[in-house]
Formats: sequence, C-alpha cells, structure tokens
Amino acid sequence: MKNQKWLYLIGLVALFGLALSACAGGQDAPAQTVLLYQQALVDKNQEELISYTCADWESQALLELDSFVSVDTELVDATCQTVSEEGDTARVTCEGSISASYNGEAREFPLSGRTFIVVKDGGDWRLCGYE
Repeated sequence: MKNQKWLYLIGLVALFGLALSACAGGQDAPAQTVLLYQQALVDKNQEELISYTCADWESQALLELDSFVSVDTELVDATCQTVSEEGDTARVTCEGSISASYNGEAREFPLSGRTFIVVKDGGDWRLCGYE
C-alpha cells in the first residue's frame, strides 16, 4: 500500500514537471517583446522602451513616449500573439488597450487594429514598426 502512494506521488510530480516544461517551451518571444514595449511605454521608461526597439524605430518610439508624458497611463487587458514569422521578421497582433487619463477624463487607445513588425536584431526581438 505504501508503495502505491509513492508511485502515485512520483507520477504526479512527473506529470507536473511535464506540464511546466510544455508551458516554458511555448513562449512567444516576438509577442512578448511587443507587450514589454507597451508596458515600458505606459511606465514612461525611456531606457527600457528603447531596449525593445530597433534602431530604425527609435525616433518613432520616443514620439509615442512623448505623447503620454503628461497623462496617467495603464495597460489594460493586453495580450499579444505572433501571427506570422519568416526568418528574422515576425508580425504580432494584440488585444487590449492603453488607458490614458488627464484631469479625470480617460481615453482608451486600442492595441488592436495594428500589426506590429518585430525583427530579430543581435539575437533579440525588437519592435520595428506597425502597419
């Protein structure tokens, strides 16, 4: 009887380990880059924002950051997923929004409706525009 409990416990631990490894392997790096970029944008963290941006998009990223400087911002229900990946370029779509409020008036900026272009640069994925 004791052996059965141990076998059951070992089986549960093994099953849990397999589930965790499956989740870790499924990370969507291009989509994660877009989410981290959006979070840096609402946090108004210029250094971090630039770290998720390709060199060609840096000036546009700084313009986006400037547009939120004077308002309180929050990332709301944001999720992203890669819809295509070819070589060093991926396309990512998102749901959710950026909520910006100024003097008690809130405005939502939806993340949907854009396809974000993410490129692999030096081994890291970086946001490089949208269409």
